[in-house]
Amino acid sequence: MRFGKHVCWAVLALVSGGLCLDAGAELNLWVSYYFAGEDRFGAGDFKEAETLLVNGLSETKTAYRQGETLDALGRVYTSQGRYDDAEKAFQEALCLKRKSLGGRHREVAVSLNNLADLYYVWGKEDKPESLYRDALDIHRRDQLNVEVCRALNGLALIHNARGEFVEAEELLKRAIEAHEKAQRREHPFLATVLVNLGILYTNQGRYEEAGPLFDRAAYIQDQVLRADHPDVAVRLHGTSALYHATGRAKEAVACASRAQVIRNKQAEAGNAY
Repeated sequence: MRFGKHVCWAVLALVSGGLCLDAGAELNLWVSYYFAGEDRFGAGDFKEAETLLVNGLSETKTAYRQGETLDALGRVYTSQGRYDDAEKAFQEALCLKRKSLGGRHREVAVSLNNLADLYYVWGKEDKPESLYRDALDIHRRDQLNVEVCRALNGLALIHNARGEFVEAEELLKRAIEAHEKAQRREHPFLATVLVNLGILYTNQGRYEEAGPLFDRAAYIQDQVLRADHPDVAVRLHGTSALYHATGRAKEAVACASRAQVIRNKQAEAGNAY
């Protein structure tokens, strides 16, 4: 993230010096609230994350920072199952970023992917695909960008739901290759793609190919995610299905039980996972 410098000339200290101090104070307050909110979101404390991010939103009048904060709030609302609130936040973020940064700025792709992800989990099947493709189009010259991988993963899920398994596999493989070329070998988004490809292979009976994918995803998640993160539950569920299909009943039950514990904890916290 880059912020513009505030330059004060000594001769104007009585006027512009005060303005610079105010701008710096505004930025510092926003940074404090924003990153604290993101931290609480990562820890699964969505109520506290919401409070911090709402406070951060009130501490800045900069359109880009407002958009970034609304994106973060939208992710919180999505995790709580507050899809209407999430949609409103993401759409406002997208509008603010387009107006302040231009329609083809890389940050616009972030908001497009956020909105597409929301529509996918919300079950609005007619809306995500065009948003994912718009995000890809923004990054035509930067095929290794993490938002490209997010869009490829989302499109793969759409193709899989249509029964277009070859297309889904190709998209997931492209996402994995992009993560690896960009040196994101321990990125949680890479783990997500690995899990999705593992699930695809399990459903196709390609068990020997699925196993290493789940193992690699487990290694990444152990490094970068807390043990009760919802993504861990998804991976455990997928691994359980693989174990069940290959006759490893006890291990299948153990993985399914661990996944259910995580999901129960999320439900108790009022989360939508």
